[in-house]
Amino acid sequence: MRKPIILLLAVLFYITAQSQNDYLLLKKKQQGIQRFWKDSHITFQTSDGQWITGIITKITNDSFYFTQEIIHYYLMGSDTQHFSGFRFSINDIRVLPTSRQMLVYHNEQVSVIPGHEKFMWVRNGFIFQAAGAGYVGLNIINDLINNDPPFAKKNLGRLGIGAGVFLIGTLLHLHFDPYIRIGKKYSLQCVVIPSAQPM
Repeated sequence: MRKPIILLLAVLFYITAQSQNDYLLLKKKQQGIQRFWKDSHITFQTSDGQWITGIITKITNDSFYFTQEIIHYYLMGSDTQHFSGFRFSINDIRVLPTSRQMLVYHNEQVSVIPGHEKFMWVRNGFIFQAAGAGYVGLNIINDLINNDPPFAKKNLGRLGIGAGVFLIGTLLHLHFDPYIRIGKKYSLQCVVIPSAQPM
């Protein structure tokens, strides 16, 4: 009685393993950081700048087949449409979102917005820019109220501090990128493992 059950479990395990052989591998430098299997959801931006989301249906040596998903939101709920038959080369993918970002739909187009990103306003430099500009502006307004010249020699140190903080924020903003951009740092690869052939 045990042998048929063990044999059945072995066959089911083999079928499951074979069906999940092929995947897309996202790498940071040479380290694999995420896998997308057949039937996985994936969201990406194509080389023409359009965001697309949907389900992977098949993976080949240098491309994958894809069913696009579009969600329509109504007052009483939502409706999901699927459009199958798309094929993308991995070279068509320019950007992937991070797990912290959110998808939104507008006029049947998906876009990616900041979601639950910790310290985003610090990392993108906005806080430093606002603090630096506010400090400089406050000093100038106080001097004007007191009928003092705002750019007098005694004020240059305080204005310099504010300008320095603003400059730090600007540099952070220029180097901040919330997306995974395929290129030098990140790469995407199709991994296709040949199925075992019967002897």
